[in-house]
Amino acid sequence: MTAELVARSLSYHTAVPASLFNFEQLAAIYNEARVDYIVPMPMNAPRMEAYVREHDVDLNASVVALNRDDAPIGLGMLGLRGARGWITRLGVMPAHRGHHSGEFIMRTLLQNAVERAAARLQLEVIIGNEPAYRLFLKLGFQPVRELRVIRRPPGRPNPGLPAPDAVIVPLRPDEIAPYLNSRTPGAAWIEETRSILHAGKLKGFAVQLPSGQGGWMIFQCTLFQLAHFVLSTEDEDTAYALLHSLHQQYPAQDTKVENIPADDPLWPVFQRIGYVEAFRRIEMALPLA
Repeated sequence: MTAELVARSLSYHTAVPASLFNFEQLAAIYNEARVDYIVPMPMNAPRMEAYVREHDVDLNASVVALNRDDAPIGLGMLGLRGARGWITRLGVMPAHRGHHSGEFIMRTLLQNAVERAAARLQLEVIIGNEPAYRLFLKLGFQPVRELRVIRRPPGRPNPGLPAPDAVIVPLRPDEIAPYLNSRTPGAAWIEETRSILHAGKLKGFAVQLPSGQGGWMIFQCTLFQLAHFVLSTEDEDTAYALLHSLHQQYPAQDTKVENIPADDPLWPVFQRIGYVEAFRRIEMALPLA
């Protein structure tokens, strides 16, 4: 940090652990900091609490930034899993921007991560959020890959695009965790097995085609939405059979699938069954050791 930035930070900012605030207060700070965000993502207290729990956010390592009047002006959160850290929910209230507040929060989180022996940090930034992207590059983060966020409105699959013949078998609840634990590593933080298991309300199918191809999928099923998809197959017909069965059985739910790698070879299958890209993120990483 430059001497000028240190001086400005000392005169304008202090940082306190996010654990000093309840979930209602954290949600209010976050919503005000993200009121003009490129993609609206409002939160309430229950959603904030679930977010922290599902993604291993350490509230003692996360921070709320205060101005010289000790009023909250922004926040940043730090998730920790072993030697890996994840920065999320970063935001500064519009009225308090222009004082290097975002950089102050980020540098505080970096220091907290180092103190907790994190060897690698990662984060995602929405494509189009150039100020945040430039800040992360300045701090040493490097792009890793692009990720899609995709959506599908409620409705049954197009009858003109039938699924191939297949045997679909629902997974038992006790099979969900073993199937997830068998998946290939490399998912983005919120779609890692640990996040998905914490999210709960999981269902799944296994499929077998006459050709001998087979696979499985696991997803979160709530009253209004399907999310957290894991597809274990590289075969397009198998993937289509799984997705077709899913939307045939759950036609009333909206669907949001986050952080699919942009180069995922199954993206054309998602498109065929009615998914569209909502926006993209850039996953970035910073080695600390």
